[in-house]
Amino acid sequence: MAANAKVGRQVAGCNFVANDEIWKSHVHMEWAASKKWPQNWGFMTQTYKELSADAGPSKKEEKPKVELPEQLRLAPITPIEKYIKIGESPPYPDTTTGLVGWRSTKPDCKLEIYGAYAKGKGGLVKQLNWPQEGII
Repeated sequence: MAANAKVGRQVAGCNFVANDEIWKSHVHMEWAASKKWPQNWGFMTQTYKELSADAGPSKKEEKPKVELPEQLRLAPITPIEKYIKIGESPPYPDTTTGLVGWRSTKPDCKLEIYGAYAKGKGGLVKQLNWPQEGII
């Protein structure tokens, strides 16, 4: 027998009696849970139609529709085409360089819509004219 071989209780899972008791406990817990399941979770086996038939009013007892006052009624829906006009697009560019910014020449498609005043003015140190020694 090798010198490093584990003997007796050092071998993992060698206690067969304890393993058997653990297995019996698991089996018993599953059996008890299966007996309690119908009373705790049996409602999940019913279909939606069965539940809605028991809970909701029947179709014979339909509620009358309530008329809304004039100030709460919605105005008639106007088609979106009345407000938004979509013009014809310019022709698609033939080259890949034309693809980048092919609409940027139009004033309504500019990327810089806020102008130069929205650009950054540098760091706080530069704005306050702090010396370099004061910066950590």
